[in-house]
Amino acid sequence: MPAIIRFLGYVPFPCPEDTLGRLRYFKMVNGLSFERLGAVMGRDPEQLLDWISRGMRPCKRNIRSINQFLQHNLKNIY
Repeated sequence: MPAIIRFLGYVPFPCPEDTLGRLRYFKMVNGLSFERLGAVMGRDPEQLLDWISRGMRPCKRNIRSINQFLQHNLKNIY
């Protein structure tokens, strides 16, 4: 996906409004595996997989942590 975005010069789909949708968007736009996303966020990749793919809902503290991470890292995407 990152190569396509670089070629186009923009992200061809909007960033979702919800926290987990934005995390999924960040992972996809940057072409990250769950292992790499976990390393970048300091999280267990299995936990991220549960949240993003298996529909498990993080607790409020984790939602705040994800939002802080995304606030600092989403602004650098096209």
